[in-house]
Amino acid sequence: MSFKLKTILLFLGVSLTPYALSMILLGGSFRQEQYDWVTQEMNTQVRLTAERINQHLQTLQNDMVFIAKSEAMNDIYTQDLDRRISSMLLSKKSDMKMSGDFYVITEGDKIVASSDFAAIAQIKNIKPFFEVPIYSSFAQTQVAKLIVTYPLENFIPFFSNTTQRHYYVQHRDGTISLRPSVFEDSLQVTHPLDFKPNLAIVLEEEKGFAYRLLYKYEQWFIILLMGGALFIAAAAYYVATALIRPVIALSDTARKITRTQDYTQQVSVDRDDEIGQLSDAFNTMIEGMDTALGEITTLNHEIEETQREVVFTMGSIGESRSKETGNHVKRVAEYSKRLALYYGLGEEEAEMLKQASPMHDIGKVAIPDAVLNKPGRFDEQERRIMDTHAVLGYDMLKHSNRRLLQAAAIVAHEHHEKWNGSGYPRGLRGEEIHIYGRITALADVFDALGSERVYKKAWEDAAIFTLFREERGEHFDPKLIDIFFDHLAEFLSIRDSFQDSVIGA
Repeated sequence: MSFKLKTILLFLGVSLTPYALSMILLGGSFRQEQYDWVTQEMNTQVRLTAERINQHLQTLQNDMVFIAKSEAMNDIYTQDLDRRISSMLLSKKSDMKMSGDFYVITEGDKIVASSDFAAIAQIKNIKPFFEVPIYSSFAQTQVAKLIVTYPLENFIPFFSNTTQRHYYVQHRDGTISLRPSVFEDSLQVTHPLDFKPNLAIVLEEEKGFAYRLLYKYEQWFIILLMGGALFIAAAAYYVATALIRPVIALSDTARKITRTQDYTQQVSVDRDDEIGQLSDAFNTMIEGMDTALGEITTLNHEIEETQREVVFTMGSIGESRSKETGNHVKRVAEYSKRLALYYGLGEEEAEMLKQASPMHDIGKVAIPDAVLNKPGRFDEQERRIMDTHAVLGYDMLKHSNRRLLQAAAIVAHEHHEKWNGSGYPRGLRGEEIHIYGRITALADVFDALGSERVYKKAWEDAAIFTLFREERGEHFDPKLIDIFFDHLAEFLSIRDSFQDSVIGA
């Protein structure tokens, strides 16, 4: 962590911590008050709604008691009972504007009077909402009972439902009635009914609606909190920067030098204290580094050039032992670079392959002359000896940590592998063969076939092209063969530019 950042963080910690704590405590207190207020308001609303329903039910129950004790009930067995009592019950139902019906039921569940005239004289087992006994005024015994069926839809007029809040009824067993919709996230408060303890009125509000004022307050609180924090941060940054500006200038110059590698830059700090002395020492150090870097750069260029020359010379030595000219490795190098670029390798990697490809036959330096320069065909033993040059070349180069020599080791090891797996020394197949080996194989074969040697005549171009088409996907990578023919004129031009002036004997 930089000194500048540490200083700024120190100022921010000292100034922002008490500010943030106080704002968070204040906001938390207000938030809790809002939560409590919302819950209290909902409890008040559901309690008032439940009280109105209780009053309504109490009125219904009182009216039923009054009707049960009315004089008309003394004539319960007279012939005109259904006309007088049923009319009275229908009138009461109409007055209360309710759904459901009143029934006067005797023993055996026989309906002797009802606000529903069609039910008179029927026998039904009706589940009542309220039930009141009817006594004979003469014998003081129960002669019937007055019941009412009261669908819960009668509660709906007491509910002030909206799209964000609504009421519903919850039964003691947990079942729910009259719930118009289900909110994804909501608050509920409940209040039981005094006259029906097995029922409770529930007020449900969508949480986003219930806490709308709280959310709006929180938005403004966050804006205020962030605004205050930004102001404090800006002040802390300004103060900290002013205190350490000279150190920042020194740090910025050092980063710029590292990024641009321009060691001619100097830091300018006009101070007489320790920071000024540090600045002068830094400038002196940079001047010395600029001089040393120039010398190192020159030396590196010389080393790289020497390394390339050594690699090319070693490749030429390997070719000269087999009576081939130095132009062979030059042509293979140029072919390899062009194939690498068209295959998709970067410029730097393609150039490295160009420098490494002359080493593809370096292993031939360890092959006896009698085998290497034999003018005729090899016998089986000679062929086995000759084929070892790939492994011999790899063993010569594999221990180097230099990228160029590592690439040369791959080329020497794999340039005789074939796409179909029939090559040597390891019988690699397809993309198991490194792209360096696949490219050098094509470049080497193309140049070898078109060049005259002590043991063979140069092939005609038509014969070479026919072979390449036949060996597409067999000996050679199909994509490289396509690249070769797509840019054939360029490869022929390279061959013409590095013609062999003398054929080895």
